[in-house]
Amino acid sequence: MHGTASKTFSLYLKGRLTTSELVRLGNYNRSDNWITDKRFPLKKHKPVNRTVELIEFDYDPTSDEVLTEFARRGLKRPTCEDAFYFGIRHPEEQGKHPVVFLHEPVLLPRGRHFVLVLIGRADKRGLFLRWFGRRWRRYYVFAGIR
Repeated sequence: MHGTASKTFSLYLKGRLTTSELVRLGNYNRSDNWITDKRFPLKKHKPVNRTVELIEFDYDPTSDEVLTEFARRGLKRPTCEDAFYFGIRHPEEQGKHPVVFLHEPVLLPRGRHFVLVLIGRADKRGLFLRWFGRRWRRYYVFAGIR
């Protein structure tokens, strides 16, 4: 079983903003309180262009199955910074389907690992954390880096 590519998107990561600044620029109606500069520290870097490819599945994949599909397609794992900029640059996409960023998971209290997910509807957008070890619903899409 394999995923299918749905769309590609361009991002321009400036490399100088903090997590809290990027979350504010995302203009979300809600964001998870655990998304802080301390838990999601961003390293300063030179500006870089990135291409995000969204992958869809016709079944409920695990995180490992998605990462295997990324490898098969030659895609890299996204970073937290990719998720923040995607939410700023392409806000309409999360209204179509939740967009999962399987970056290196962040360990939170109680020993679970979490990743960033953009979720929304036409009038409300959110930036949330979801458990990395879960089986994802087929209506989620997954952001890989070309």
